[in-house]
Amino acid sequence: MEKIFKNKKNAIILSLFAMLLWGSAIPLIKTTYKVMQVPSDDFGLKILIAGVRFLAAGILALFYHQFFKTKEGKFSKFNLKFVIILSLVQTTFQYFFYYIGLSNTHGVKASIIQAFGSFLIVIMAAALVPGDKLNLNKVLAVIIGTAGILVTNLKGDASGGISLKGEGFILIATFFNALATILVRLRGRNQDPFLLTGSQFALGGLVLILGGLFLKKSAFNISPLAFIMIAYGAFISATAFSLWTIILQYHSAGEFGIYKLFIPIFGTILSIIFLKEKFTFLLFIGLALVIIGTLILNMKIFKKNNK
Repeated sequence: MEKIFKNKKNAIILSLFAMLLWGSAIPLIKTTYKVMQVPSDDFGLKILIAGVRFLAAGILALFYHQFFKTKEGKFSKFNLKFVIILSLVQTTFQYFFYYIGLSNTHGVKASIIQAFGSFLIVIMAAALVPGDKLNLNKVLAVIIGTAGILVTNLKGDASGGISLKGEGFILIATFFNALATILVRLRGRNQDPFLLTGSQFALGGLVLILGGLFLKKSAFNISPLAFIMIAYGAFISATAFSLWTIILQYHSAGEFGIYKLFIPIFGTILSIIFLKEKFTFLLFIGLALVIIGTLILNMKIFKKNNK
């Protein structure tokens, strides 16, 4: 197993597979709503679906934890308080807004807006993480990435405009995702990543389930196809994270971080294919700017010590 991940060519292929999994989440969620005939105004049922997915993802991630078990003593004692906080931020709050927002916007737009998380992390890290300072690379990347998000939401064609419960909720979800990343940097680096993720997925999923059961207006109609789709959603979350975590154990985050730009690319392509969405000129420009911003963020062209 170790030889597979240490091989750079294999690591690149597995990285792209993980990005493909993450990119496929948007068309999957929107299609799940159609298959389960979820009413547009029943946000309780939407977060119930999210909760079931992430509870299952947590269980699967904990299975991966046993399968890829690391040597004892490498990580500090399990921190329940941190897991509770992270589960609320990364799973409960993020996916409460994400599952509602995604039902009120186009999949292509959501894919592009999600990519803004990389730039939010840069801004938040500069403010909250000691020693993580802004440089010309980061500032330029944030400016270009922000321009991409603004262009994506310009009114000018069928996909233009912005609404609070659509694009607004996706942005809020992206903020919580970025905040969770910062929390892990500050408090979670000495925690076992598989145990941490599996626990917070499961706990956050349980909170979503309880909220969904209380707020839903319609029945939770589970067909064989719907079951497969929710199971695949759990597989996406647990597997993509596990692959990415193992890859970063053997390879530089600075070198492999650039592959994350494939998430909005795959998300856009899959939304066009499976959701039959239009890829307008403004969306093309917005996606291009986000990709350029991500490239700049992961390059060293403006760093003084680059040799």
